[in-house]
Amino acid sequence: METFLAYTLFVTLVLLPTAIYFYVFHGDWFLFYWVDTARAPWFWGLLGAVLLLGAASLGFRIGLALCRASRDLTTRRITVGTVLVALAIWPLAWSRLSAVGSHRQFWRDYGLMNFFSSPAFYSGFAMALIIVLAFGWLIYRVDRHTRDSV
Repeated sequence: METFLAYTLFVTLVLLPTAIYFYVFHGDWFLFYWVDTARAPWFWGLLGAVLLLGAASLGFRIGLALCRASRDLTTRRITVGTVLVALAIWPLAWSRLSAVGSHRQFWRDYGLMNFFSSPAFYSGFAMALIIVLAFGWLIYRVDRHTRDSV
């Protein structure tokens, strides 16, 4: 139960607010300019939140099942693999992420800001630092709880 609480705190206090922030203030950029969030903002926001919470729930359930089966090494490998895939998205999608603006600005190529001089960079850097620290705390708590129960 303590592990679930730590994970729930991470998702609800760090991960979900970060996703909501980027959706609200940089929605088109956050969704890689695949959709125009101005057309149905509540739909895309709700869909994103549901997908994020669904992925978080599924990840916890898979991790729980693997830990209960004493497959800690497999759990760590899946975690590292998932983080590497997430990090690989940045270079693969850099042509879309390097410019910050609206869906219309991106597709008509006007008024875009360079990512490194945009508010998305500075807020993203701060939030990435918070996520890394919170995720480190979460891993520490889960690992400590796992050691104490074995």
